[in-house]
Amino acid sequence: MKNNKKQLIRAVSFLLVAGFLITSLASYFVSRASLRSGIALNELPLTSDNIYSEIQRDLIRPIFISSLMASNTFLRDWVLQGENNETEIAKYLKDIKTRYNTITSFFVSEKTKKYYYADGILKTISPDEERDKWYFRVREMKTPYEINVDPDMTNKNAITIFINYRVNDYNDNYIGAIGVGLTIEFVKKLIRTYQQKYDRNIYFVDHAGNVKLADASVQKPGTNIFQLEHSPDFEHKLKSAFASAETTFSFKKKGELIHTNVRYIDEFALYLIVEQAEGSKTNRIFKTLLINLMVCALITLVVLVLVTLTISAYQERIKTLEGIIPICMHCKEIRDDQGGWNTLEHYISERSDARFSHGICPKCMEKHYPK
Repeated sequence: MKNNKKQLIRAVSFLLVAGFLITSLASYFVSRASLRSGIALNELPLTSDNIYSEIQRDLIRPIFISSLMASNTFLRDWVLQGENNETEIAKYLKDIKTRYNTITSFFVSEKTKKYYYADGILKTISPDEERDKWYFRVREMKTPYEINVDPDMTNKNAITIFINYRVNDYNDNYIGAIGVGLTIEFVKKLIRTYQQKYDRNIYFVDHAGNVKLADASVQKPGTNIFQLEHSPDFEHKLKSAFASAETTFSFKKKGELIHTNVRYIDEFALYLIVEQAEGSKTNRIFKTLLINLMVCALITLVVLVLVTLTISAYQERIKTLEGIIPICMHCKEIRDDQGGWNTLEHYISERSDARFSHGICPKCMEKHYPK
């Protein structure tokens, strides 16, 4: 009986523990898979879309300003008349800079190759100069303008967002490039806002992996992300992402899984990278798993205690009718633990749920009632 009790308790314990573990772990892994899918397919692309939309919104105004400058009749006439009075173009560019609160305004002449800005002539550009290649690229492009991120010589080489707009004369002949420059502060502010709001790392890199725009707390501008401590397959995954307009992948950094969305921003010719560590969110799911396991352990303990008490009570009842029972060989009365003699019916009724119904057997009928 004792062995049966132990086997039953073991079986009940195994079934409860196995059932709770399977249910809890299955729920944990399903939740984690759903979380990862949500981050990769929804959250990171949505953050990237929001940032891209904000950037486009902030760039509409300076593009419109550059468009007006490129079609301005004063500018065209001044160029076609031989660029005689340099103070006039400087005054015009200074007025644009002041009126529209841009960090710089400029015009480069196709004929003289002079670079004009608000304070006069900055320099004469050359195709052999690395920092002047943007102009010759604009001269050959088919679109009316481009957005370029470059250091600004007129502002201590501060990284600036330039709107480079083609200028044509009245016969649609190319005569130069004009535009304005914006501080990148609005992009940095946007990065900080989204980092704080969504707890994600956001930064811009070029095709070589050099960080161009970032918050210093996340990435230091000028850092090459291929040289950072990441998993061995990180460089391969990122370079593969560079080959598409937008993609999402995951990699491990210091043992933690990082989900990454990479999107090419055509206006800057840079890649927007949005990273989100999985740890903070999976930790909440793991804590829920631990709470579930503790509740399951408590329920298992309560059930085992109840099963043990039930079996013990049943065994105690059965135990009273086990062993050697002293019974009189003549009258068949039974001696109890206190030494008293009781009828068989009384003894059994006190120690079990059995009840007696009296009758008479055929043998006794013949003996006691022969007639």
